[in-house]
Amino acid sequence: MKLIHCADLHLDSPMESNLSAEKARERKNEILATFAKTVRLAAEGGVSAILIAGDLFDSDHITKRTERYVLDLISSYPELSFFYLAGNHDKGTSLRFSEEKPENLYTFEKDWTSYDFDDVTITGSESPNPDTLTLDPNRINIVLMHGQERAGKSGALDGSIRFALLKNKGIDYLALGHLHEYRTAEIDARCTACYSGCLEGRGFDECGQKGYVLLETTPKGLSHRFVPAARRTLHTVTCDVSGFCTQVDLENRLLEAVGALPSSDLVKLELVGSCPAEQLIDKDHLQSILSERFYFAKINNKIRLLIDPESYRYDLSLKGEFVRRVMASNLKDGEKERVIACGLRALSGEEVGF
Repeated sequence: MKLIHCADLHLDSPMESNLSAEKARERKNEILATFAKTVRLAAEGGVSAILIAGDLFDSDHITKRTERYVLDLISSYPELSFFYLAGNHDKGTSLRFSEEKPENLYTFEKDWTSYDFDDVTITGSESPNPDTLTLDPNRINIVLMHGQERAGKSGALDGSIRFALLKNKGIDYLALGHLHEYRTAEIDARCTACYSGCLEGRGFDECGQKGYVLLETTPKGLSHRFVPAARRTLHTVTCDVSGFCTQVDLENRLLEAVGALPSSDLVKLELVGSCPAEQLIDKDHLQSILSERFYFAKINNKIRLLIDPESYRYDLSLKGEFVRRVMASNLKDGEKERVIACGLRALSGEEVGF
C-alpha cells in the first residue's frame, strides 16, 4: 500500500510580505494547484491515502471558494482516503464541520482517534497526550501529530512534541506537521518521526526543496522517501562584492552567483563584503537586472563600508567637516558608516539611496 504524508500547505495565505498583490494572488493559486496536482498524481500512482498533518489552511477564515474547491477535489477522488489533522493555524476551520464533508475525508478529535485501513492503523489527536496512546503492536501504526519538537519529558500537553514520551509505543511512522522543512529522526528501533515540510515555500524563511513524503508498506514495515513537488523554489544567495572595479563587474558577479538557478524561482540576493564609502552601488539597477531574470527577486545590502576617519582628520573641506561630525556623534558604528556613505555621495552629486 502507498500513502502520501504532507502538511503545512497554508492555503489562502496572504502571501504579500514580499510579493505584489498580483503575484501574491498568483502564488496563492499556484499553491492550491500544487495540492491538486499532488492529489491527481496520487490517484494515478496507486496511492491509497493522503495524510495531512495540520495547517491545510492558513487560518480558520478561509474563502468559500477555497473551501469549495478542496471539498470538490476530495470528493472527485473517492478511491483516495484523506486523513486530515487540524493544525494550530486551521483549528476550527469550517471544512472540518461542514455538513457536506466527503465520505472519504476522515478527521481527528481532541482525544486519540484511530482508523483501521487495511493492515495499517492511522491514529491522531488535536491535543495529543502520549500517556493515553495505546496501539496494537501487531499492526503497522502511523500516528499524526502537529507541533514543535522539544527535548525533555515534561509538558506533554503544552503543544510541544516530546519524542522521549513516544518511545516504545508501537509507532512505525510519526507523521508530523508544523516545521516547514523535511526532517527525520529515529524515535526508537521501530519508529521514524518525519516532518514532511510544506508543499510550496511562501517566504525566504522557507528556502530549498519542498514536497511530500511517499510511504509504502513492505514485509518489514514501512519505507518512506521525500518527493519534491513545488512549482517554484525560494533561494537565498550570498554574493561577496569586495574589490569590484566597475558597475559592470558588479553586475557580472551577481549574475554568476545566481547563474545556476531556474528563472521560474524566487531569489533573495544578499550583498556582503566591503567597499569604499564613495563607491557607487546602484541597488535599483541591480534589482531590475535580477527581476528580469527571475519570477521574483530582491536584494539585501549587507556590504560593510570602508571609512578611514583619519584621512579626513585635517581635511578643511565640507566633506572633512561632515565626516568628523558624524564620527563624533553618538550613532552606532554601523549607522555612522551609512550616514557617512550617504553624505559623501550627496556631496559628490550622486543619489543618496544605498
